[in-house]
Amino acid sequence: MSHSNRFEGTHRYVATDDLKMAVNAALTLQRPLLIKGEPGTGKTLLAEEVAAA
Repeated sequence: MSHSNRFEGTHRYVATDDLKMAVNAALTLQRPLLIKGEPGTGKTLLAEEVAAA
């Protein structure tokens, strides 16, 4: 994670502004973020990239 503890996306995952806002709100509030969608839309990749950042 960056110095300010904000997720801005990674070289493997380009996040939209809305998604970055939701992820950063969850991180700031230390609350879970439910991500749902069709198979193959990048939910697992998002979780891996947020965890690695």
